[in-house]
Amino acid sequence: MANPSGPSQGGSSAPAPQMWFQRFSRPTLFLIIALALVGGYLAFTIPVSVFPSTDFPRVVIGVDNGVAPIDQMLVTVTRPIEEAVNSVPGLQNVRSITSRGSAEVDLFLDWNSDMVLTLQRVDAVVARLQTELPSTAKVETHRLTFAAFPIIGYSLTSDSVPPNKLWEIATYDIKPRINRLDGVATVVIQGGRVPEFQVTPDPARLPASGVTVADILEAIRRTNLIDSPGLIESDHHLVLGLVSGQVRSAEQLGQIVVKTTPAGLPIRVGDVATVAPSVAPVYTMVPPARKQHTAGRRRSSRPDRTTSHRASSRRAS
Repeated sequence: MANPSGPSQGGSSAPAPQMWFQRFSRPTLFLIIALALVGGYLAFTIPVSVFPSTDFPRVVIGVDNGVAPIDQMLVTVTRPIEEAVNSVPGLQNVRSITSRGSAEVDLFLDWNSDMVLTLQRVDAVVARLQTELPSTAKVETHRLTFAAFPIIGYSLTSDSVPPNKLWEIATYDIKPRINRLDGVATVVIQGGRVPEFQVTPDPARLPASGVTVADILEAIRRTNLIDSPGLIESDHHLVLGLVSGQVRSAEQLGQIVVKTTPAGLPIRVGDVATVAPSVAPVYTMVPPARKQHTAGRRRSSRPDRTTSHRASSRRAS
């Protein structure tokens, strides 16, 4: 009687079945090595960033018009922009915020829109509309990206240096150096006080000399500039000549000639007005802290508790 559990004595034994890895070992090892090499290459070449590269379907139009009233801003700035941008392809919604001297128009578009091309179209619409807006209005357009949010901020504080000097240090010394760093898009200076010269006309001297405020403004604008008289040839080289008429002190500004009398005597700015160093006015102030300081941020206009900002500062959208 044959034993069912054992092999037959007369027949040959069948080969043992092979495992899946044994049958496909070479293709599997090749695939693992190939993936490891590709991963090692990408680990050193793939771009790395804090935020992903995302194009949000939103364009922000910011307008600064000094201290114009809200009603005037709404009629002369906000509504014309809203009506003009309706021709932009892919536009779905328009929202605006109007305040004293500033306006912000937000354009919401379709997610499938090419935002680079859309921004160019918005810039073209704003350029055509610029002639209809007030001459004092300054218009800026921005595409919302992750670069619009702050990455890092620095603060300059001092117990002895005035805010206008802090602003000069931040603007002319620190900001150019930070802008030259790799990966820095924009550096925004907030706070401090912008230095300027203040010209106060004398109401009694103006009629006596026949000078108007418009004459003073035109004389300062015409004189305070840098111009080029042309090229100068020297030793087989062409040198660009520059003539500077910029004023650097209140005394120099007071020496600008406004007009000449019939007798040939010059009437200077200092003869009909008082010139003194001053700072630019700030229309919106943040509650001050113990120290005056100037803050620098990248791609941000959001104030903190110890910085001052203009009413036209663009919000971080």
